[in-house]
Amino acid sequence: MDEVRIDEKMSLSVTRCPNCGSTFNISQRQLETSGGQARCGACLHVFLATDNLVEPGGETDPADSVFIGRAPEEQEATDDEPLALPEVESRFEALPEDRRASLEQFRSTVQLRKRNYVNWAAFFGYSTLALALLALLAAQYLWRYMPVYSQVDWLRPGYAQLCALAGCELPVYSRLSGIRNDNTALSTHPDYPDAYLLAARFHNAAPFPQAFPVVVLRFTSLDARTVAMREFSPSEYLHPDLLALGLMPPNSPVQIELELMNPGPEAVNYEVSFRAP
Repeated sequence: MDEVRIDEKMSLSVTRCPNCGSTFNISQRQLETSGGQARCGACLHVFLATDNLVEPGGETDPADSVFIGRAPEEQEATDDEPLALPEVESRFEALPEDRRASLEQFRSTVQLRKRNYVNWAAFFGYSTLALALLALLAAQYLWRYMPVYSQVDWLRPGYAQLCALAGCELPVYSRLSGIRNDNTALSTHPDYPDAYLLAARFHNAAPFPQAFPVVVLRFTSLDARTVAMREFSPSEYLHPDLLALGLMPPNSPVQIELELMNPGPEAVNYEVSFRAP
């Protein structure tokens, strides 16, 4: 047994890792078994030991060992002779017990968390697009109902500018609440005994010109039931000179006289009102 050990010791060679420069003792039997391949015990680099032999007598690192075996990409498993690399022990596990215990206190688990961030360029881009679409939808709605919303005081200047650019005709401004009825009088017609004559005066209290209204005359009975009703358009009650103006000037009284047939004995009351033309 001692002779075998002496023979193995005499057949030891020294090889150097080309990656980290560490030197190791390696036997001829190990070289034959691995086909000359070796794995460095210091940096785990696989190299050809026979091409990196050095002269004996150099210092070797007794704390490290050399692991024999083919590189993983060069291994070929066969049915007759499967080859496998021996397991490589971690260098941390190879440390003495007291040194490992002192290093354990510095070991900690590092948790990597995904960073949540906001893509501000995409946020502002989509926000601008959404606002533009809402503005377009609102513009289409206001254009569709221009006859209604052009009567709103704070919207009318915008409609006026839009029509100036688009060449459209702005609907006539009409605010019925600005038309005040100053006086009305119903009397028998002087020329026709079965007819009445209605004299009325009203004016435009709004600070802007607006369309002449339609005058609505309604007769009611004692129980407030409508007996007769008649509407008079501006062309029916206006003098041609006033009709030529097109709009009713602000704070200018308008005097009219309307002829109508007697609605019957049930008509005991009457009411004059206005509506938009």
